[in-house]
Amino acid sequence: GDLEFVQFHPTGIYGAGCLITEGSRGEGGILRNSEGERFMERYAPTAKDLASRDVVSRSMTMEIREGRGVGPMKDHLYLHLNHLPPEVLKERLPGISETAAIFAGVDVTKEPIPVLPTVHYNMGGIPTNYHGQVVDIKGDNPDTIIPGLMAAGEAACASVHGANRLGANSLLDIVVFGRACANRVAEISKPGGTQKPLEKDAGEKTIAWLDKLRNANGSLPTSKIRLNMQRIMQNNAAVFRTQETLTEGLRAD
Repeated sequence: GDLEFVQFHPTGIYGAGCLITEGSRGEGGILRNSEGERFMERYAPTAKDLASRDVVSRSMTMEIREGRGVGPMKDHLYLHLNHLPPEVLKERLPGISETAAIFAGVDVTKEPIPVLPTVHYNMGGIPTNYHGQVVDIKGDNPDTIIPGLMAAGEAACASVHGANRLGANSLLDIVVFGRACANRVAEISKPGGTQKPLEKDAGEKTIAWLDKLRNANGSLPTSKIRLNMQRIMQNNAAVFRTQETLTEGLRAD
């Protein structure tokens, strides 16, 4: 359930997806577009680059869609830390320099980091009740329990986060519902209970399906298909999803 609710982190490294902590903007990092403009001043005049992650993600996406992105495809933006003293970067943002060097190939003391809004957390997932038991729709009952199947954390959806999870609530979610699952198992399991015997060919269909994919010999390499899908999803089904953008994505090559 709730698969349309996806949270984006504003600063994932372009092409790699590794996140650059929001603390980098807290220490003075600045986002700029292809014109060198500190564009967050237009969207959030007071908070600027320190606006909440959903505001920054939306603002960045609007800049890119309006043609002010950077790079050959004009599909990302720059996060500048190169105006900060190197000792500040080393002391306050340890690891950022190394991450940017490895995944973006840039020296943060001299060059900006290429970034774009990146999928961070899925509010949606396997529908469960508050005990962590997986539920399904059967007839008129939308909460039919599937015996023996449980889910908790980001994989599950007990609909506690609404459309936009608040910070730190992912850990709280797994602690609360992980414990709820354990308590429910303790309540309903019976010592010495028997399990239904597995079918003799259990799992063989799945293995055959995986082998078919693994040994496929099509005209396009999987890396090219993946990159194409990634670009279409980033452009048409990311921070903003409207009928227009989704239709445009469906028609894309």
